[in-house]
This record gives sequence, structure tokens and C-alpha cells, in this order.
Amino acid sequence: MMKFFEKKSAHDGARQRVYWLGIISMVMALGQVVMYLLMLHLVITPEHRDNQVLGMCAGMAAVTAVYIFLTGRLLFLLYEKRFEETTGPEWLWWFATMVVVLFNGVLVVWFSLMNDVIPATLCSLAFVVYVLFFKFAKDDIKCLRQHSSTHLPTQQ
Repeated sequence: MMKFFEKKSAHDGARQRVYWLGIISMVMALGQVVMYLLMLHLVITPEHRDNQVLGMCAGMAAVTAVYIFLTGRLLFLLYEKRFEETTGPEWLWWFATMVVVLFNGVLVVWFSLMNDVIPATLCSLAFVVYVLFFKFAKDDIKCLRQHSSTHLPTQQ
């Protein structure tokens, strides 16, 4: 009960914010992978075969799955407080995030031009979630990494 009333540090708040945004973005990305696979299933049928949509769905399902994996690994390293290990694959996570964000931006424009309100809204919501998570995670991870390197226990 006393833990509930203890004051949390700014670093705990940063980790908690990254966790929540990371989990929300992973759930959103998982939903998008399911939708890409559903669209992939629809364009594989012989009467609706479209190779461009087929390639797009397969490619984006793969990239979004890589994004989910990298985000999960990032959250695991933060949970374990192994901040130094986040420097290696961080550029891969940045790249996957940028691809997913740009593609969702294209989908927002595409669905808006087609007057499809529901897909445009969902893609714009995903776009906002990915950008927020990227912005806060990038800054908070950098801050947590610097904090952990300055507060390393000295061995004597």
C-alpha cells in the first residue's frame, strides 16, 4: 500500500509513458497486420487478382510485423533496464517506424480521396499513435540511457 503513495521519479514516468504508448502502438500495428492479411486473402482469389495490391499488402504486413517485433524488443529492454543495449537496433526501429508512418500517411490521403471515412479515420489514428510513440520513445530512451550511464555504480 505504501508503494502506491511513493513519489515516482521523472525517469519512472518516462518509462511508463513509453510502455503505454508502445503497447498501444503494438496493438494498433497488430490490427493493421490482420487487415493487411485480410486484404491479401481477398486479392489472391482468381476473380479479384491484383498484383500491385498483393505486393503492397504482403510488403506492409511484413514491415509492420518487423515493427511489432522491434517495438516489443525495445519495450523488453526498457523493462529489464538494459538501456545501453537499445543503441544497436535503434536505427532499425527508427527505419521501420518511418516506413509504417509514411505508408499510413499515404493511406490517409488515399482513403480520403476515395471518400472512405472509416479506413481514413483508422489510418489517421494509427498515424498519430505511431508518431506520438516515436517522438516520446526516442526522447525518453535517450534520456534514460544518459541517466543510467551517469548513475552507474562504481566498483572498488
